[in-house]
Amino acid sequence: MRMRLSLHHRLAADQRGASVPEFAMILMPLCLILFGGLEMGYQIYVRSVTLGALERASRLSTIQTVNSTAVEADIEATIKRIVPSATISTSKSSFYQYSNINAMERLTKDVNNNGTLDSGDCWEDVDNNGSRNVATTGLNGIGGADDIVRYNTVVTYNRILPLYRFIGIGNTATLTASTMMRRQPYEVQTIPTPKCKV
Repeated sequence: MRMRLSLHHRLAADQRGASVPEFAMILMPLCLILFGGLEMGYQIYVRSVTLGALERASRLSTIQTVNSTAVEADIEATIKRIVPSATISTSKSSFYQYSNINAMERLTKDVNNNGTLDSGDCWEDVDNNGSRNVATTGLNGIGGADDIVRYNTVVTYNRILPLYRFIGIGNTATLTASTMMRRQPYEVQTIPTPKCKV
C-alpha cells in the first residue's frame, strides 16, 4: 500500500512532458491565425494585381486606336501570372456622361412638366434599350471619343490553404474590381439620340 501511494505521489509530482498538452491546446488557434493571415495576404495581393490590371486597361482605353479585345487579354494575362487557374470575367460598358451612370435617364422634353414619362415626352436613352430606366449597364463596348468607359472584372480562384474546411467558408474566393475613366476627345463626342413616347 505504501509503495502504491509513493508511486502515485511521484507521478503527480512529475512535471516532465507538461508542456505537450499546453502546446496542443494552443496549436490549433495558432495555425488558424497563421493560415488565415497567409490566405488574407494572398487575397489582398490578388486584388491589388487585379486593380493594377484594370488601371492599365483604363489607360490603354483612352487612346483612339485601342483594341478592346487586346485590353481584355492583357487583364487576363496579368492576373493569370499570379493565379494561373483563375476564372476571369471582364465586361465593359460606356456612358455619355458621368451623371448618366446609375441614374434615371433624363427627360429631354416634358410636355406637362410632371417629371414622368407621358405620351409625347422624350428622354435620353443612355443604354439604348428603348425604355426609360436607371442606366446601370450603359452601352456595350468602350464607346467613342470623350465617352466614359467602365471595366468590371470578376476573378474566381481556389484558395491556397485548406483553412476553409475548419472555419466553414467555401474552397473558392471571388474578387470583384471595377474602374472607369473618360476617353480622350480626339473627335466630336456622339450625343445619344433622344427617344419619344408615342
